[in-house]
Amino acid sequence: MCGRFALAVPRRLVAEAMGVPDLPQNVPARPEIFPGELIEAVFTARESGRHMAGLFRWGFVAAFRKDAAARPMVNARAETVLEKPSFRGAIRYRRCLIPAQGFFEWRKEPGDGKTRFFLTLPEAPVMALAGIYERAVTDAGEVRDTAAILTRPASPQMAAIHERMPLIVPQATFAAWLDPRLTERRDIEELLGMPSPELSMKAETEGKRKGLLEP
Repeated sequence: MCGRFALAVPRRLVAEAMGVPDLPQNVPARPEIFPGELIEAVFTARESGRHMAGLFRWGFVAAFRKDAAARPMVNARAETVLEKPSFRGAIRYRRCLIPAQGFFEWRKEPGDGKTRFFLTLPEAPVMALAGIYERAVTDAGEVRDTAAILTRPASPQMAAIHERMPLIVPQATFAAWLDPRLTERRDIEELLGMPSPELSMKAETEGKRKGLLEP
C-alpha cells in the first residue's frame, strides 16, 4: 500500500521532473502527506491536450457514490483496477501522475515493533506515482475531485519491508500514462505492467527525519 509520502524539494525540481513548467511555485514544502489531504496531480486537459496540474483530495470517491459519507479509497490495486466498478472508468479515461519526493513504509519487527523507511529514486529528486482521479457530485450538490494511488505487489527489493508498493511511472512513460486516447484493455495492461525501479531505502530513526527529507 501507500499510506504516506513526501514532497519537500524545491518547486523548480518538481516542475522539471513532471514536465509542467507553469507548476505553481508558491507552495510550502510537505515533509509528510497523509490520506485525506489535498495533493497535486498532473493530468491531461481534454480540451487542449496540455499536461497541467490540479489539486485533488487524496481518497478516491467513485462518481456513482452520491452519499457525502461515502468511504474514500486511498489506494487502488493495479491487478484489479480494470475490473472494479469504482475504478474501471478512471483507469481508462482519468489517469494522473502524483509527484512525490519519496514514500514511507513500515516494516514489522519481532514483537510489536516497526521500523519506518523512506524510499526514493536514486539520483532523482522526484518520482511520479501512478494515480487515477474522479469528480463526484453528492446529492447535496457538493463537487469532490478525488484521487487514488495505484499499488502493485512488492518488487523483490521492496518485499523485505512490505508486501505492496506504489506503481512508479518512469519519465519515458509519462506521455502514454497521461494519454486519454489509450483506453483499450491491452494498452492499459501494458502500462500497469511497468517494471519497478530500484529504490534507495533509508531506515528512519527519531531525530533524523529532517535529514532524510532534505533535497
